[in-house]
Amino acid sequence: MSDTVPFEGFPGIGKATAVPNTFFSAVLPAMREPGDLLAFLWVARLAQEQQGDARFVTADQVWALPDAASTFEVLAGGRESLDRGLARCLELGALLAVDLAGGGREETAYFINNPASRRAVARARGGDLELRPGAIAYEPRPARRPNIFHLYEEHVGTITPLVAERLLAAAEEYPEHLVESAFREAAERNVRNWKYIERMLQNWSEGNQRHETSGRDLAERRRRYAGDGAAGSASRSG
Repeated sequence: MSDTVPFEGFPGIGKATAVPNTFFSAVLPAMREPGDLLAFLWVARLAQEQQGDARFVTADQVWALPDAASTFEVLAGGRESLDRGLARCLELGALLAVDLAGGGREETAYFINNPASRRAVARARGGDLELRPGAIAYEPRPARRPNIFHLYEEHVGTITPLVAERLLAAAEEYPEHLVESAFREAAERNVRNWKYIERMLQNWSEGNQRHETSGRDLAERRRRYAGDGAAGSASRSG
């Protein structure tokens, strides 16, 4: 028998954490792990408890809360899941970040990506706003994105959170050379559509359609054969 005390319900009036409606349609569907959602919710809660425009949270501040730490331990896998979740939220554009260096320590300040935070981040990076006494603010070095992201931006267009999730899944499922070939063939056919590229990858991986490289190799072999044959005929006639 469980010793857990049943939750009695939320009070009619109490503190609340506001989450924009667009989070549920544009960000939540692209989150892959429990730590992604937990990281966003804890940053949102702690940031909204602060005053002023520069409302930011560090990973250490989140982890220092017993409720937060225990939740990550039970549901997501510990401190590493918090760090991965914060990185994922940055990748999806739900959070903004500023690295702070000075006073003998370095840390990253995380903001909810809203107009007030964007202004605060710009001022901090420009030196007009001090987030921590004696600290210099600068933009964190972006993590290396999978090559499929660069291919999509080059051949198709802007990456939305929902598309990002499908690109990551494709990068894990298909070899990189096959992905590059699919984008190249779509570009040659002047088709700038991810669904079209995705269907090609599915067909090639299932063997329903020959890989375009094999077709090119066959054509090259035919040209070489024709050339060798012509050279042989010339030699015999001489």
